[in-house]
Amino acid sequence: MSKALIPLRPGGFVSSLSQPEQSALSWFVLSGCTKKEAFLTFARPDMLVSSAKAAIDDYIKQFFSQKAVKEYIEAYEDTLNAFLHPAPAKAQSSESLEERKAKAKTKLVEFAMSLADDIERAEDPEFVLKMADKAGLLDSDEQIEEQPRRYLPQTCSDCAYRIFVEENCDGTVIEGET
Repeated sequence: MSKALIPLRPGGFVSSLSQPEQSALSWFVLSGCTKKEAFLTFARPDMLVSSAKAAIDDYIKQFFSQKAVKEYIEAYEDTLNAFLHPAPAKAQSSESLEERKAKAKTKLVEFAMSLADDIERAEDPEFVLKMADKAGLLDSDEQIEEQPRRYLPQTCSDCAYRIFVEENCDGTVIEGET
């Protein structure tokens, strides 16, 4: 079994920073040390011997205020968070959507029935009734509404519309009609 190593650079991130600068920023994020300590240790160790402490502090402040530095820090923090807290892999189900719906409905009905069995001891009986209704346990008392039916007459001579037209028309033909 191999051990996973902590990533030292942000995954898939391209930066214009030099390798020592990237190492300084990675160490800053990873260790939680001060900006000054990370920068002087990795990026510019030559400045450790300098006596101009105020100039060094200004240089470090300017360095950490650069857009590229902020983007690198954010990308590396995201990389570390993904490494330390990996997202659970979604199990690819070979079942179809319809099969999953059927299983979910079965579980819902079983849950509602278990709640209904103990409705006397339920803290919220109204919730039990709502769950039973959602699961379809209370639908047996309802009447199913039938869609309207349309019937055609057996013969054309019995058609009420034809009889009305024949009785109420004077028989004149409108131009353009045959």
